[in-house]
Amino acid sequence: MLNDAMGGLARVWRSLLIPAVAVSVPVSIATIVAFGATGGADLLDLVLNDPGRLRTIPEEVFWELARPFYVAVGIAAFLQMIGGVFVALASHASVAAELHGEPLTAGEATREAMRRYPTAFGAALVILGAVLALIGLGAAIWLIPIVSVGTPNSTTALVAVLLLGALLGPGIWAAVSVSMTTSAVAIEHGGVFGSILRSLRLVRGRWWPTAGFLMLVGLLGGIAIPLIQLIALPLAALGGGGSALTVASGLGVLAQGLLVAAISAMYTYWYIDLRARKEGLSTDDLG
Repeated sequence: MLNDAMGGLARVWRSLLIPAVAVSVPVSIATIVAFGATGGADLLDLVLNDPGRLRTIPEEVFWELARPFYVAVGIAAFLQMIGGVFVALASHASVAAELHGEPLTAGEATREAMRRYPTAFGAALVILGAVLALIGLGAAIWLIPIVSVGTPNSTTALVAVLLLGALLGPGIWAAVSVSMTTSAVAIEHGGVFGSILRSLRLVRGRWWPTAGFLMLVGLLGGIAIPLIQLIALPLAALGGGGSALTVASGLGVLAQGLLVAAISAMYTYWYIDLRARKEGLSTDDLG
């Protein structure tokens, strides 16, 4: 499946290039602005240019620098979600059309993504809310043994670790189970909750293979995205000003958009495989 997905990606990359770059450039600029406006770039400046000072500054000063950094990271993550949903929709539509024998142009893929975007973004918000609720519940339960005792000890630490492991399981299960949501929106034109439920039904019974495929795709591309963000974009936010930095940042933005598009395209092949196994889906049904 991974081999087929990569081969299919080679056939649709031209239609994904413009949507990916058109989204990644403004999102990256907004990320740079967010780091500068919130003061989050100050911690990056310290880490990159004077890391030895981190060991000498008082704890309260460190947290004064860390808080705006975390705020900037949160804003950047939300911006990435906004852009990522659009790129995913364009990728899903392009792959389905190519398999149907009627490839889309970049403009057609962009228009398809725009038509389905409100529904897909609504579904992403629902999923994000559920994830945050799960994290909040998990954090509350995780802190119970420590708070109840007052002074942490080896027993409370062990209980906390066991609870953390038990709470990570449902989160991982949910993440894999809803991973086909945007594909359902783009190809089946489902609603917000209908597409989420559709993903749950498709993945049910194929959870482990789906998790394995997503892991392989993540190893190929998902790791590279945060690396690009950590290296290229924060450096640009700090304002190096040199031509080498400008080139590096530009390449980082371009690579980031293309990686998101590539990952989404490969997800589409798995979604189609799930439907073919369960429903006997053919390429004619993708029209």
